[in-house]
Amino acid sequence: MGCAQSSQSSGGGTAAGGSPGEESSGKHASVAATGRPDAPLDEGAAASSLKKQVRDSVHDINGGTAKATKEDAVDTCKSCVSTCDCRDPERGAGAGDKAILPGSVLPLPSTTTASTVALGGDAVAVDLPASQVSAGGSLDGVRRSSDTIAAVSTPAARNSSVDKLASNRSSFAAEGIPQHSQMATVMAARGSRGGPADGGGNSPLPLMLEVARSSAQARMSSIQAADVMGLGGDKAAMVPRAMLPAYDPLPGFQPPAALANAYPLLGAVPLDTPVPMEVLGRLWRSPSSEATLGTARAFASLGILRLASLEDGSCWALPAPQHVAHAAAVWPDMVTKVHKQLVEAYSRRGTVALDALRDDGYIIQALSHHLVGSGQLDSLRRLLMNPGWLEAKLHAYGVGAVVRDFRRFLQEAVSEEEALGVKLLLQAFQLSLGAAMEHPTARMLREQMLARLMAVAAGGRLKDWFAEQTSKCAAESMLAANSRLLHLMPRSPSLAQAGGVQRMTLRGHAGPIPRVAIAPNCCEVVTISEDGLAQVWDMNIGDCVMHLARSAPLTAVGITPDSSAAVVAAADGTAAVWNLTTGQVIHNFKGHTGRINCLAIDKQGIRVITGSEDHTGRVWNLQNGECEAVLQGHGGASGLVGSVLDVCVCADGTLAVTVSDDFSGRVWDLDEDGEQLHVLEGHGGWVTSAAFVGTSHRVVTTSHDTTARIWDALRGRCLFVLTGHSGRLNRVSVDPGGSWAITASDDRTARVWDCETGELKLVLDGHNAHVTDAAITRDGRKAITVSGDGTCGIWDMDKGKREALLEGHTGEVSAVALTQRGRFAVTAGEDFTARVWDLAAAAERLTPAPTHGGKVSALQSLPDGQLVVSAGDDGRVFLWDPVEGVCLKQLDGHRVGIRFMRVSAEGDCVLTGSGDRQINHWNWAAYSAAASVVGVRRSLERRELMLHTLTTGGSGGGQSLGTKAYTGGAGGGACSTANIAPACGTGSQLFSTGGTVITAGGATNVEGGDRSERSSEEDPMAALAALKPPGSGGNSNAVMAPRITSGSIPQRVVVPQRLQGSTAGSPCTTPSPHGGTLRPCKSLLEMVSTLQHEPLRASMPAQQGSRVKHMAFDAACRTAAVLLFDSTVSVWDVVSGKCTVQLIRRGERDAMRTHSGGVNAVYLTRDGLTAVTISKDNTARVWDVAAATTRFVVDGHTDGLVAADISGDEQLLATAAYDKTVRVTRLGNGTPVAVLDHPQPPTMVCFSPNNRWMAVGLEDHTVVVWDLVNRCCLPSLDAHKGPLAVLTWSSVNRFLLTAGQDCTLRLWRIEDCRQQAFFMGDAAITAACFAGNSVPDIVVAGDSAGTVHFLDFAEELQGWST
Repeated sequence: MGCAQSSQSSGGGTAAGGSPGEESSGKHASVAATGRPDAPLDEGAAASSLKKQVRDSVHDINGGTAKATKEDAVDTCKSCVSTCDCRDPERGAGAGDKAILPGSVLPLPSTTTASTVALGGDAVAVDLPASQVSAGGSLDGVRRSSDTIAAVSTPAARNSSVDKLASNRSSFAAEGIPQHSQMATVMAARGSRGGPADGGGNSPLPLMLEVARSSAQARMSSIQAADVMGLGGDKAAMVPRAMLPAYDPLPGFQPPAALANAYPLLGAVPLDTPVPMEVLGRLWRSPSSEATLGTARAFASLGILRLASLEDGSCWALPAPQHVAHAAAVWPDMVTKVHKQLVEAYSRRGTVALDALRDDGYIIQALSHHLVGSGQLDSLRRLLMNPGWLEAKLHAYGVGAVVRDFRRFLQEAVSEEEALGVKLLLQAFQLSLGAAMEHPTARMLREQMLARLMAVAAGGRLKDWFAEQTSKCAAESMLAANSRLLHLMPRSPSLAQAGGVQRMTLRGHAGPIPRVAIAPNCCEVVTISEDGLAQVWDMNIGDCVMHLARSAPLTAVGITPDSSAAVVAAADGTAAVWNLTTGQVIHNFKGHTGRINCLAIDKQGIRVITGSEDHTGRVWNLQNGECEAVLQGHGGASGLVGSVLDVCVCADGTLAVTVSDDFSGRVWDLDEDGEQLHVLEGHGGWVTSAAFVGTSHRVVTTSHDTTARIWDALRGRCLFVLTGHSGRLNRVSVDPGGSWAITASDDRTARVWDCETGELKLVLDGHNAHVTDAAITRDGRKAITVSGDGTCGIWDMDKGKREALLEGHTGEVSAVALTQRGRFAVTAGEDFTARVWDLAAAAERLTPAPTHGGKVSALQSLPDGQLVVSAGDDGRVFLWDPVEGVCLKQLDGHRVGIRFMRVSAEGDCVLTGSGDRQINHWNWAAYSAAASVVGVRRSLERRELMLHTLTTGGSGGGQSLGTKAYTGGAGGGACSTANIAPACGTGSQLFSTGGTVITAGGATNVEGGDRSERSSEEDPMAALAALKPPGSGGNSNAVMAPRITSGSIPQRVVVPQRLQGSTAGSPCTTPSPHGGTLRPCKSLLEMVSTLQHEPLRASMPAQQGSRVKHMAFDAACRTAAVLLFDSTVSVWDVVSGKCTVQLIRRGERDAMRTHSGGVNAVYLTRDGLTAVTISKDNTARVWDVAAATTRFVVDGHTDGLVAADISGDEQLLATAAYDKTVRVTRLGNGTPVAVLDHPQPPTMVCFSPNNRWMAVGLEDHTVVVWDLVNRCCLPSLDAHKGPLAVLTWSSVNRFLLTAGQDCTLRLWRIEDCRQQAFFMGDAAITAACFAGNSVPDIVVAGDSAGTVHFLDFAEELQGWST
């Protein structure tokens, strides 16, 4: 948003008709020389006249001085969204309108005192606000109105109940920054600024009070200033391309003599970042803030600067780009020196680390600009390789600000190796954005980025950086185990990897995405959804920059050829033209009486044609929004069919073709008011899609009759019939050159056709479900297909082979769009996400880790925790080594998806069941024996590592750590830091106050610009080495551990073993305390690969008839209870494959013996002698399996039962129902124990292993935990944002694991109901369990994409009771 231009400046501004040269010879003649106007203002007049001068000096960034006319004043106020006297009463507030500040709310900057900082050998004045000298001062006469602030920064809502516009290009409220309307509250909490005449004097200030405002307030002011100056639109998110120093947009321009000394310094100012007056004071060496303001006003009167005064009392300036480029071109050496001097001033000549600079609202945004300008690329590279700094900047200034830093480096990087490393970091950052933005208060960006760089590090790139960052991550997590929420690190590269094909995941919709469009400039992507929301995404940064909300599901989208506007259509029969620059709705198209199914924009950007279920098409003028023609004819007189399903326009914009479910297509002459030229008849089914061929008048149509046809649209003749598909055709796409057409079909294939001859070129066969859409790149070398199986295929058009299968979507992929050059593809899916893929990286794609072909439906660890079994919707069973995260065995056993699984109590057997009644019996005894051998070896390795560390750890004179005594598992950490965190204070503070860090040991200087000592607060490794828990010295039973350094932290906590040289497929060595290493030993994968044992022992074959609704197994894995959808319940002997008893027969509804309603689930006790069934008849029944009779009925519920659980000691039965209650009953005799009420209906219930706790998952995604011993309810666990899918306990009863469709897994410490750790994946979590020997220190999670994640949850990360 911009500020209004004034009609006249009373403080020496240019009068109407005056020239800038005439003004420069007047009042401001001595500004540059002295830093002050000739005649200082008295205190009584300062508040009024200076405010007016600042207000009157606000100019357009490319404009000159405003004319003093009434017309200009009226025109200015037309763009004002706040109420003012001269507002045009006929003009409504538009969403894209600019806002101005009323003159009555422009305060003076605070009076400042001057201090000097040595800067390049010269003394530079640094303005220090007097409000920091005398706290508690107030800014008299300034009205702090939240309404006024909102008028400054927030566009007014349009006068429409349909359109709701929003943009987050400059709004960071969702990223941890308070809304502008809360500014007054924030300011009041932090203390008000001193008034302009509060008598600050020249008193010296403490070092920590050097900066004018707190970081949070300065950040807020910077964001508001960007809004005021018009950077709140796409300018704030775009990455401007720096002008070359040789380029001078203003050749021959010379500033006035009075400003000649100050003007060249503007060449060091960034083009897109507002600059506070304090910084300009440093540049110009002004002795006071009044002098700085006077110089700024002089520049503003010449159109060189724009000024804005905010309600918090701060003043900001934005130089005109052409003047910045001119200064940089004419005085390059001086500008380079200024860049360097600014960096040195902020870093106090290298005594303050660049990543520890205090945020004054400017330097954090402009630091990369100054580092590049001063040639300090290596310093910028180190900043970009600091995930903590990136995360802090992300949540402070948004995605665009961080990506801008990466771009600045990459544009200047000399070494290709360094550039490649930074590119990989940028890709990891972009892949991590969805998770980081979803959890703005959790420190997790480093963990996410590291998890996405595992494959890169394993390949040798960034290996040292990866090891260093992983060590720091482990140390910080250990220190913060009891103070903050931890993000778990995967042990294997199971998340989408940087350097791979997938570049970004666009999350934000709450419904399926049917269509996606890419702007011709390849900068923006528009997605539409059934949630009624259209979102614009910046292709460079992966951030949603604006959205449009409609009152109905959106159905079609198109972007104009100049990329300036998008047209979105809705199911309510309306369409809107949306300006992508301002976010304003330009036109609303109303006229259709049915759902709009399709739209097409001509290549000239003149017309848009929409097709609707009202059997018509309409031609709309994009310039004036009028309907030029109604295309009527489809459906004929019957009116039963005729919905227009697709529309296309030829290259010259003269012809349009619509296709319909009336089996025909129609050709329309757009230059003759939509006259119908021809009816294209010949198809024997719905005609679903149409596309013109290149620049010709040929058109290709596809139909449900399994054929496609190529027509001469100008003559209405069918040229070719394309046959070969065996299923309905869904879509056709033609390459931009018009050589090839590709058709997508329900027969799971796509076919490529020669548009000149109609001959078949390729059959693209490889999907497991119908192909929904397809596209061909401009050069015709690659094709991409998307399918209902959730995958995308990349095909080599020359060889006809699939290059890569892109997996990531968790539902049907409905559409695909390609960029102009075909480098990137964007796919839209029913999983509410769109994904960006790099097709050029497909050929270099690394071999992915094995995944299931569908969602992971079941996960269980064997009793010793050293092996994990997963089952999926693809009917396959995988055996995993959880310590290495390696798949040991992949087995096929079911023809349909596996839904049920049980591991025997002894751990040697596993039963799996599928919906076709097939039950397989797997024997893992040989694999368990191998895992036990390796587990013993791992324990010995761990012991040797501990002994080696104890032997060498004290030699350096370091201080040992006292720790709590925990029993370590096979993969556990080296020691527990149970008592460390309470002594650590608040930990590291990014963007710290700089200069000096106060620690328990005194004041310590922090790191300099490149290298210097860091305090223990900044270096977690130093913190671990330096701190000793209170009270440990007198505890003779405390376990004493060595000093921990980056080299002595156990590898399993620091870096996944696969990246440390002890890989799953190669021999490993163990350090010996006596020097040398232990003998090489085989990995578990090597041992398993030598086994000739076939795990599948027996199988109950699939059966015809009703499908399986639920299954339950006994602890010995010999008995199975099977519930079918017809409510029959039978018990089977799995070994013999015979049905031993039938508890409920088909059609049986005798309420005296069985349920009178449908049965929802069945459960078995460990011995298999007792069964429990729950039903829609509001009851549960406990059965004697041998006698096939009911022991007792659990009644009392008033609605159907949905879930149940049996306690570990089999004493209690919990039943959950839609009546919002859970009833606890004694399983032995049916005695009621408790009735537990809940605010929402429960969906799942789970007893803890010790039977003390019971967790209940509710429909609103919250979890309630009941203490059954103390008979009380603990605080609810309400962090999830989607339906729950997993509710399970750790074997030691300490942690509750919850996971669901919000892609997150969360671990709750039950003693204080605190969320200890979480993990966010790329897809919904569908199954999870704990693993690890002795103590569960690994969390295993399976997701809807078929990926299995192994998450490190070492004892050191599990916290301790306070």
